[in-house]
Parts: sequence; structure tokens; C-alpha cells
Amino acid sequence: MLVGFRFCVLAACVLTLMSGSARAQRANEVAITNADDAFGTRVGNENTGLYGQMSARGFNPQQAGNVRLFGLYFDQQGVFGPRLVRSTSMRIGLAAQSFPFPAPTGIVDLGLYLPGEDTVVSVTTQYQTPTGFNSFGVDVKTPLIKEKLGLVAGVNALNLNSDWRGHSLSLTGAALLRFTPNDTFEFIPYFYRQSRKNEEVQPFVYTSGAFLPPKYDRGTFFGQGWADRQTIDLNYGLFARARPVGANWLLQGGLFRSTSDRPTGDVIFYRNTQADGTANLDILRYPEQDSASYSGEVRATGLYTQDTAWRQTIHLAVRGRLTDRLFGGGDTISFGPAKIGVYRPLPEPTFNPTTRDKDHVRQIAPGISYIGRWVGVAEASVGLQKAFYDRDYGKEGGAPAKTQSRPWLYNGTLAVFAARDLTVYAGYTRGLEEFGTAPDNAANRGEPMPAGVTKQIDAGVRYQIYPGMSIVAGVFDVTKPYFDRNAANIYTDVGALRHRGIELSFAGQVAEGLNVVAGAMFLRARVSGSPVDQGLLGPVPTGTTPRLFNLNVQYGPPSWGGLAVDAQLNGDGGGFANRLNTLRVSPLNTLALGARYPFTVLDAKASLRVQVNNVMGAYAWTVDGASGRFTPSGVRNVSFRLAADF
Repeated sequence: MLVGFRFCVLAACVLTLMSGSARAQRANEVAITNADDAFGTRVGNENTGLYGQMSARGFNPQQAGNVRLFGLYFDQQGVFGPRLVRSTSMRIGLAAQSFPFPAPTGIVDLGLYLPGEDTVVSVTTQYQTPTGFNSFGVDVKTPLIKEKLGLVAGVNALNLNSDWRGHSLSLTGAALLRFTPNDTFEFIPYFYRQSRKNEEVQPFVYTSGAFLPPKYDRGTFFGQGWADRQTIDLNYGLFARARPVGANWLLQGGLFRSTSDRPTGDVIFYRNTQADGTANLDILRYPEQDSASYSGEVRATGLYTQDTAWRQTIHLAVRGRLTDRLFGGGDTISFGPAKIGVYRPLPEPTFNPTTRDKDHVRQIAPGISYIGRWVGVAEASVGLQKAFYDRDYGKEGGAPAKTQSRPWLYNGTLAVFAARDLTVYAGYTRGLEEFGTAPDNAANRGEPMPAGVTKQIDAGVRYQIYPGMSIVAGVFDVTKPYFDRNAANIYTDVGALRHRGIELSFAGQVAEGLNVVAGAMFLRARVSGSPVDQGLLGPVPTGTTPRLFNLNVQYGPPSWGGLAVDAQLNGDGGGFANRLNTLRVSPLNTLALGARYPFTVLDAKASLRVQVNNVMGAYAWTVDGASGRFTPSGVRNVSFRLAADF
């Protein structure tokens, strides 16, 4: 509490000492007013909608390689946060059709802060109770050479105290330059670094049978002070764009580097947990783990119009990545009986790590895409890529085993403008993606899974009620290989996974000062293959919810002088908690209430944001599908955020 108070005092001092005027940068970041649909929008530290970067249609888009930076292919390995990333938009269904070479389960579209004509210095501070979480950040946007060179830079210190009282210190620094010597050329290099030190790890809980763990006080720390991890995430690269004068072609390219390094890493297991909470305590320590990738894309885009009614776009592109990972080699020590939710301090033992595994992936995919648009009538696209995927996997210092894949990837979309405000769309996409890593309780823990072909069919309608308000209703059918632990506890491809579902979205300004974002997803997920036929696996994948819904409402009429109140209701339909489908976790519904108030300090725009999360104190278990570990939902908390732009 004292540390958070000091942060707030420091922020108040900065607000008092600084002066000037500028256009807002951080003080007016509101997700709900920036959302075009309910499929997922994040602006700064706020988010709304059904999906996010780690979850869409029951899958992980980032893991699948569906992230785009400046619209180009980006293989993200390390954390890339709001010091540079201004917005994250989930492009699902019709919204994904505007991207050449779309991918199954949608696109994660990252938008970065860019410098403008004015100098803006933003100060933000945040505090949360009862955890004591607090942060302080300073960001700058400024022109260096008028209309030719600009800078974005920021630093942030975060004292992270989790719901379960785990602690870590995070430091972030970032910078971006935008060079535009003329109207036909743009060059943007950027750098982002985030480090977390002494990050205490949350214990993983596994039950001994088909029952849920007993509830415990979620605010109790029952890890070990010495069981922690350190993480260093780096993202840097450059983007360039050129359009020759008078030419129909746009040339653009990006080369991106993303790394995540864990010099130390511990995992705490409470295995064979009984109905009374007693369990066996094991702690695993890894040697240094590293994941690093070079990725990018070079693209030439030709645009041709005829009589302003017919528009044709051709994309010629080559995208690729080089990804290296070092993982595994951990040593596990057992500490005997323990009880979840009860702190039991232990002396730190000596761990003896073993040889790590290494994984090297080379992937390149040249492709061509065509988009034709008949204004007011229809739009259609087709795309074709040839993927060259090579993987070397083995022990560090040993001879690797080699695998490769050479699939053709293709897509086709059609959107018909049936009326001025009504669009009917459909699409098919075939992609190639990896499927994450083996969980910590598998015999091959940490091993990256090989790539496999994925397919998606989706269709739907969008009706624009009036400008700024629309309804979307769609269906989807996604098929992918299914990975789980086999009888030998090896995490591997054990069958096929199919997700079929319905999506609904409503977003817009309903009345003056009243914004609404509402969405729902109903999912039928099924596994097929010999383990299901033999009764070793149930037909429904573990940890997959049959339904999601999100309702976000903000009201602030002009007569309130900028004050706005908001509410967000999120619902998760639960799902099966074990692989045999004999145990379910309960649905989880949470309510958040908040308010924001803009004001002026020394001619600078500022805002105060207050939010109460999990107002009703809902308690439910979530389960990780890959490992089967249980984690309780978050506690009720109150957060305060103060931002000012000078």
C-alpha cells in the first residue's frame, strides 16, 4: 500500500510541475469507443470483446503464427506491450478478408504508436488494491525534424503483486523512429525491451481423481520465495514502405526480431491433490530457456481501377521466419506432503539440470493474392502460397532429427453487398501452423510441436444499422490436428480436432453518450481418432468452453461534463476438466463496474479511471487443456489509473 501511495504522490508532483498543451495520447484511450465489433479490441491498457491475442474460436492465434505488424507477417516470441503497441484488433470473419493471405482463427492486428506534428509527454500511474499492484510510466511523442523525422519513446516500472500475492518487478523501455523524407517513402525502426526479475511462480494444482480441488483463500501465497523465474523479452526491427511517383505499385517490407529469454525458471506442482487439499509437493527447476525468431515479409501491391467502379488489387509476397529454441533439461525434487492454500516455507535445495533440447525451424512461403471489388455489388479474393517448412530437433550438442513439409496453402473469400447496409460473406482458408509446446507435466515437457495443416470455413452477415453501429452474425468450422498426452505421457499428435460455432456481435453508439459492445460465441468442439475410439480420451477437448459472452456498456452524456460510467459483464460456460469427460468446471460470470473522468491540469488533458473487477467475488476453477492443471479465478479488486498528456 505504501509503495503504491508513493507512486501516486510522485505522479501528482509531475502533474504539478509540468506545463504546456498538446493533443491527447494516453488520457483518452478507451477500448469501447474504438471497437468496430465485439470480436476483440485492445487500446492501451483497456480491452473489450470476446477474443484476445491468446484466444479466438477456442484456439491461440499468436501460437498459430497469426500476428501481423504493419500488416506484415510477424512471428512473436517475446512480450510486446503498450509502451509501443497502441492497439490490438482481432480480425475475425469479414474483418479478416481485407488481409491478403488470411489465416484460420483470424488475424491479430497490432497497431503501434506513431509520432505526430505535436510534442506530447504522457505520464501514467496505476494502483490496485488489495494486491498492492502499482506502476508508473512516462511516454513521449515528438517531431525531431518537422514532417520528416519523429520519435516515440517510453519507460515504465511495474511492481507486480498478483491475486495470489506472488511478486515481481518489471521494467520496460521502448523507442520508435519514423522517417518520411518525402511523400513516397517511409522508414520505421523500433526497439522494445521488458525484463521481469524475481517473478514468484504460481503453484500448479492437479487432482488425483475426477473431482475439483477444494476452495482456498485466493489471497494466500503458498509458493516459495526462492522458486521464481526471470524473463527478458526483446522486440526490435524495421519497416519500410515506398510508392514511386505515378506508379500503381506499393512496395513494403518488414524484418522483425522477437526473443524471450528465461535465465532461470521454476515450476511448483501440487500433484495428486485430495478432496481435503492434501497433495504431493514437487518443484521443477529449468536451466536457461530461450526462444528467438527472425521473421518478416516483403510485399509488392498493385492497385488498378477502372471507371471508379471496378477495383483490382494484386499482392506478390514472400514471408518467412527462422526460429530457434532451447528448452528442457530441468530437474525435479520432491518435498513430500503439503496442502494447497497453506504456506509451508522450505529451504532451497541444489538442483542438477540435464542436457537441454534444441529446435530450429526454417519456414518460407512465397505467394500471390488477387482481390477484386465491384463497388456497391461484391468483393472476391483468392490467394495461393507454397510453404517450405524445415525443422531440426534434438539434444544440445547432438545430431538433430530432421522433418519437413511442403504444403500448398490457399484461400478464397466472397462478400456480396446485398443491400446498402447488408453484407453477406463467406470464406475458406487453408494454413500451416505449429501447436505450442508440451506442458510441464508431460515426459517431453517444453518440446515445440511440429507444424500441421489447418482448415477453416466461415460465413455470415453484417448489417449496418447506421454509421457507427452494426450487427454481425456468423458461423465457423475449423479443423486442426489434436495434441495431448498419450499412454506414455508423451505430448504428441493423437487425433483431429474440429471446432464448429456461432458468433454474434453488436457494437456502436446506441444513443448520445451511450456506447455498447456485446458479443456471444457458442462452440461445439470435438476430438476424433483412435484414442477416442479406444475410450482413452473423451470426445470433448479439456478446457474448452461451450460458450462465451461479453457485454460492455459505457454511458456519459454531454451534460455530465466528460464523466462516464461503465459496466462489463463476461461469461464463460465452463467445460470438461479431465480428458475422459467425467468432470466439469462451473461456469464463471464476472461483473466489472467503473468510471472515468477527464479534466485539465495546467492546460494539459488528464483522466482518472476507477474500476472494480469481479464485483460479486465469483470463485470458479479454470483448467488448462494441455496439462489439466487447475487455477482459481481472480479475486475482487479495485484499480485506479491516472493519465495526463502535456
